Amino acid sequence: MEYVFYYVEAYIACSFLLGIILFKIQRGVNKQLSQVYLGNLIMVLILYFCAEIFWALVDSGIIASTKSLLYLSNIFTYVLLSIASYTWFLLSEAIQNDKKDYNDPTKLILSIPVWIAAILCVTAFRTGLVYYVDENNKLIGGKLYIVLIIVPFGYMIAASVKAFMRAFSRERYAERNIYLMIGFFPVAPIVLGILQAIYWRIPFLCYGAVAAVFYIYTSILDNLISLDPLTQINNRNQMYKYLANKMRNPDPGLSLFLLIIDADKFKSINDNYGHVEGDKALVNIAGAIKNACQGPRSRFFVSRYGGDEFVVVAEMAYRAEATWLAEQIKTNVRRVSSEKNLQYPISVSVGIAQYDYDQPISLQAFIARADSDLYKQKKLNAG
Repeated sequence: MEYVFYYVEAYIACSFLLGIILFKIQRGVNKQLSQVYLGNLIMVLILYFCAEIFWALVDSGIIASTKSLLYLSNIFTYVLLSIASYTWFLLSEAIQNDKKDYNDPTKLILSIPVWIAAILCVTAFRTGLVYYVDENNKLIGGKLYIVLIIVPFGYMIAASVKAFMRAFSRERYAERNIYLMIGFFPVAPIVLGILQAIYWRIPFLCYGAVAAVFYIYTSILDNLISLDPLTQINNRNQMYKYLANKMRNPDPGLSLFLLIIDADKFKSINDNYGHVEGDKALVNIAGAIKNACQGPRSRFFVSRYGGDEFVVVAEMAYRAEATWLAEQIKTNVRRVSSEKNLQYPISVSVGIAQYDYDQPISLQAFIARADSDLYKQKKLNAG
């Protein structure tokens, strides 16, 4: 058949492009859980592309188009596609849940649809429930063929829906961009996958899969560039960009506040317990700040400013709310020592500044105001 050359060429080219990304991931250091899952996804997709090439060669008659090979080629394609979608679901959860990995029993439960699809494919030779080969040696969809569509698309749609729900939840406003990225990820493979399900001999899906992987890979790289490597919250440069934008674009009904958080007596932790413990303390402080900023009433941007200092950019209606947030951060940080059985107490001081849109000042001057209030608070704490 004439289509086979272009079909095979498309899948070889897409495999080559994904191979480049996989090579970059495997050569990288300090890989996050999301990168590990992305590497796994790419490997499964490359195997799926190889299965599609095998199917095209059998379907076109270049390889003897026997019933056994037709069944076998379709088993590979549908099962690998389901595994790829399942891997994407795990990847999306890893990105959204701060590197949290599912335990083995949970992964097994989540993989049940993949096992169902695999069993239906393997037994199709006898049951014909999902597909069968007719007397003219043509592949025909069976009564349960829809299952082979629902399983892979179901994983992608579930991941997308969860991401959009989190994106539009005010409690998770700070991570909205990440959730939107995950939500939009499946659009290309779903749309093009539906087209390929209708037109079997046009390689729509490989283009959609490659576009989606490139999108998620570049987004992960952007996050690596914008995140502080130790605490995994936004770094100073991202804070500058975000704060500058908020200073230029007021939100009606809300005031702009800047909170600078500084660890009390942090040098003594490094001196008495070592820099490794000091790093752990900074990670714990960052986590405590993030937890305090997961509230429904306001919008926050949490970042590490440098050393043992952190910054929260907050939009709230009243200064009293900013003061309450500062106290909540202090309480959360103090609670860390007892909850994690640390050998040393952790506490922070917080400086607050409110931006006046009627009398605009420079970004550095705004930070200096919060820094000045921080200095006063540290004097009070020391006294």
